[in-house]
Amino acid sequence: MVTRLRDEPWARLALATIAVGVAAGLGALALVLVVHSVEDLVWGHASGPFLDNRAYPSNRWLPLVVLSSAGVVLSVAWYALRRWGPPLVSIRDSMRGTRMPVLGTALDALIQVIGVALGSPIGKEVAPRQLAAMLGDRVAALLGVDRRWVAPLIASAAGAGLAAVYNVPLAGTLFALEILLARVNLRLAGVALTVNVIATLVARPLVPDTSLYTVPEATSTWWVIAVALAIGPILGWIGASFALLMRRLTKDRPTGWRLLLWLPLTLAAVGLLAVWFPLLLGNGRAIAQVAFDGSGPIALLLALAVLKYLVTSATLGAGAIGGTLQPSIAIGAALGAATGLLLGWDQPQVTALAIVGAAGFLATTMRAPLTALALVLEFTGTGFTLLVPVTVCVVAALGTAELIDGLSHRRRARARLQAEA
Repeated sequence: MVTRLRDEPWARLALATIAVGVAAGLGALALVLVVHSVEDLVWGHASGPFLDNRAYPSNRWLPLVVLSSAGVVLSVAWYALRRWGPPLVSIRDSMRGTRMPVLGTALDALIQVIGVALGSPIGKEVAPRQLAAMLGDRVAALLGVDRRWVAPLIASAAGAGLAAVYNVPLAGTLFALEILLARVNLRLAGVALTVNVIATLVARPLVPDTSLYTVPEATSTWWVIAVALAIGPILGWIGASFALLMRRLTKDRPTGWRLLLWLPLTLAAVGLLAVWFPLLLGNGRAIAQVAFDGSGPIALLLALAVLKYLVTSATLGAGAIGGTLQPSIAIGAALGAATGLLLGWDQPQVTALAIVGAAGFLATTMRAPLTALALVLEFTGTGFTLLVPVTVCVVAALGTAELIDGLSHRRRARARLQAEA
C-alpha cells in the first residue's frame, strides 16, 4: 500500500514539494552562514548602521584596502570559473529543460555572496535563487516528478531562495508566480507557497522571524498619498533608466583579461568612495535603514542615492554577477526620505515616504508590482498601514516606465526604418 501510494502522481508531487522546500532552505542557510562569517571576519561584530547592521569600519581606509583586495580575488575566481568551469545555466533555461551544473552553480553563488560580504555594492539575492533553483531541479529529477511540474518546482525553489534569506515567504511566492511563471492558478499557488514557507522555516536558525529593517512609526496621511502620486513618475523615470542601463551593461560583461582589469579597478574606486561614504558598501541595506529612520541630512541621502546608482551600475558592468533588488530599495528609500525632509515633514511621514519611494523604485526595476509591494511591506513589517500610498506610487511609477519604454521602442523602430530606407 505504501509503495502504491508513492507511485501516485499527486503523492510524488507532494513529496517533491516538501523536499524542494527543505533543499532551498538549506541552500539559503549555507549562504547566509558564509555572508555572516565573512562580514564578522573582515568588518567585526559590533552593531551599527553598516552592511548587515555592523559598526562603521574601525579604520577609515579599511574599505579601500578590502575592496581593492576583493576586486582581485573576485575577478580571478570568476575568470577561472568561466574559463575552466561548465557553462552556467540561467533559471529560465533550467525551467525549459537545461540542467544547471551543480558545482558551477554552487561556486558562482558562493563567489557572489562573498563579494557582497566584502563590500561589493550589488545585491546578493541572485545567489540564493540560483542555488535553490539548481537544488529544486535535482530534487525533481531524483523523485521522478511529472515533467509538467518540473518548471513550477524550479520557479518555486528560486522564489524560496529569496524568501529564506530575507524571511519573505509571500514575496518569494509572488516572485515565482509573477516573474518566473507569469501565470497563476490554485495548484501552482499552493505548491509555490508551500515550498516558500518550508524554506523560510528551515532557514530560521540564522534568519530570525522578524522584518529585515527596524522601522520606526510610519504614518499615512492625505499629504503622503498626494506626494506619493507626485513622485511616482519621477521614480519611474529614474528606475527605468537604471533598469535599461543594467540591461545594456550586463548584456556584454567583460571576460578574459578585461574582467581581470576592470573589476579590480572598479572595486578599488568604490573602496575609495567608501572612505568618505562607507554606507555605499554592501547590497544597500545600510542606506535604506538610514532612510527609513527618517533622519537627514538631506544632502547625504541624495548623495547616497546618486552614488549607489553609479557604483552598482559600474560594478555589474565591470563583470560582477549579482542583483539590483536591495540597491533599488536603497535608492528609492533615500530619494523618498529626502523628499519628505525637503517638505519639512516629521519623522513618521518621512519614514512613510521612504517606504513609498522604495516600493515605487523597486517595482519599476523589477517590473513586478505585486512582488515589489510584498517585498517592501515584508521587509519593513508595516503591513497594510501604508498600502494605499505605496500602491499609488507603484502604479504611477510603473505607468511612467511603460510610457518611456514605449516611446523608446518607437524611436528605435523609426531609426531602423530610416537606416533601411
